[in-house]
Amino acid sequence: MRPPIGSHTSSEAAKVKGSAKARLQRRTLRIWKQDYLHYKYLWPNLEWAARTALGHIGSDCPKILDIGCGHKPYRDLFLTAQHWGMDHGVIDTSPDFVGDALCLPIRDQSVDIVFATQVIEHVTNPHVMVLECKRVLRPNGCLILSGPFFWPLHEEPYDFFRFTKYGFEQLLKDAGFLEWQILEDGGDWAQLMLSVCLRLNKWLFPLRCAVNLSGALLDSVSKSTRLPANYTVLARL
Repeated sequence: MRPPIGSHTSSEAAKVKGSAKARLQRRTLRIWKQDYLHYKYLWPNLEWAARTALGHIGSDCPKILDIGCGHKPYRDLFLTAQHWGMDHGVIDTSPDFVGDALCLPIRDQSVDIVFATQVIEHVTNPHVMVLECKRVLRPNGCLILSGPFFWPLHEEPYDFFRFTKYGFEQLLKDAGFLEWQILEDGGDWAQLMLSVCLRLNKWLFPLRCAVNLSGALLDSVSKSTRLPANYTVLARL
């Protein structure tokens, strides 16, 4: 989960990053990790969204804006694209430029895909962020974003919102997107076991493995998705 973009000063950002985990640098699932059941479902959904968006755009070299890029762990999803990473600062991040998600330093209709994963819960006005994403998209452009429905407080005090799928739909409708798909990142059992695993410290890694395996197995046989941990959204103009 990422800190707010453009919503605090550099000194405040330094304090937040000093108490938070280092930003994701690569995608590697490990069964003993606390967040295994989060990324097990989020990563495939983001990969699907990137493939679908690139196919929809149909350009040989599309322009991608990665908001809250961190260390760009998703850069490989857009290898044939011009990929611009933006973040709120340079502490524990590797952006191409610094900017504010509520006032993107990008001209109108200048990018093909906006990509923003685990950012929207940290901005003070999600409606404005989605409007800004639409503003910078070219006609036929795509927005890929993800955000939590059920997740513990994190990187406090810059943790403002949780979203149902209907909340995401309303944000997209209000911004003027024409169509969208919203995927649950895991089901009820995965979320339940993820919640348990987040309470287990590193010395209990054998138990973490068992809990993670149980969550994945139970989720595969129970299709209820009324209480997912997270959602992935693909929207099109």
